Amino acid sequence: KKLKIMKTIKQRISYAVMGLMAMGFTACTQNEDMAPTLKGQEINATFSVGGMQTRVNTLGHGDNWENEDLISVLQIYGDESTNTGKYQYIEENGQARWNSVKTIRWEREERCELIAWYHSDITNPSIYNLHPDQSDEDLLKKADLINGYWYGIPKDYVDIPMKHRMSMVTIVYHVGTADYPNMDISEPQVYSKHTSVRFNRDKERRQFVMSTPTGNPDWVKACKHDDGKFSAIVITGSYIKDEVFLKFKIGDKNFNVKMKSDTKFEEGERYTYKLDVGKDKVVLTRISVNDMTGWTNEEDLK
Repeated sequence: KKLKIMKTIKQRISYAVMGLMAMGFTACTQNEDMAPTLKGQEINATFSVGGMQTRVNTLGHGDNWENEDLISVLQIYGDESTNTGKYQYIEENGQARWNSVKTIRWEREERCELIAWYHSDITNPSIYNLHPDQSDEDLLKKADLINGYWYGIPKDYVDIPMKHRMSMVTIVYHVGTADYPNMDISEPQVYSKHTSVRFNRDKERRQFVMSTPTGNPDWVKACKHDDGKFSAIVITGSYIKDEVFLKFKIGDKNFNVKMKSDTKFEEGERYTYKLDVGKDKVVLTRISVNDMTGWTNEEDLK
């Protein structure tokens, strides 16, 4: 009888263990079925420049977005299939957010690439062509290429680091009142050494890399602003000493200003010069401005 009772107890324990195991398998299966998937979900993205998640006010610090700025985002998979979305920066009641204007969703669970760019109406993010007319603030901002790259497995939330890719030239000018009373500079232009540049995806470094700029040089119509300044965005390049760098007019008189020394413009840097114009001389001096965080001040790199 003892043996029979022991067998019965062992059988019951065995059945109980098997029952628990079965429940465990069922739970695992259910969990697998219930495991969250990002496929089909909207991509929740933000975009940061200069370390801040907050268009970039091109003429200011260059590090915060402006209300209703639009960014396009291209999603690329290993088989090169793509889809494109669009996001808008909204400031409301002291709060800032990114709204999806054209929804983009995770298409698969596998590793993918995201390319983001401003200005959003650029049709091919791998090619930038110089904007020769930047004569007002809106045209200047459209010339300010800001892009970013992200590579990885789909996530609930991604922040795409963005940066300015061209070079900004700002001239702080003074016209001698004795020589040119009540007169101002007109039709300012800045020389760009190139007119086109391409970008390539680098998965290993997780970067969108600029290739060597191409195309013939061209003149850019600059934007006058802030009572005594003009600015233009040019493609990176190297200038040689005594090469004509600026052109402008005072009344009917034309002025050409030469580069004082060999200078190389780098991507994302802002170059600020002081320009003094008198009857007998024109003096161009590079100066340092230390309040640009989105734009890298070239003096900070030395």
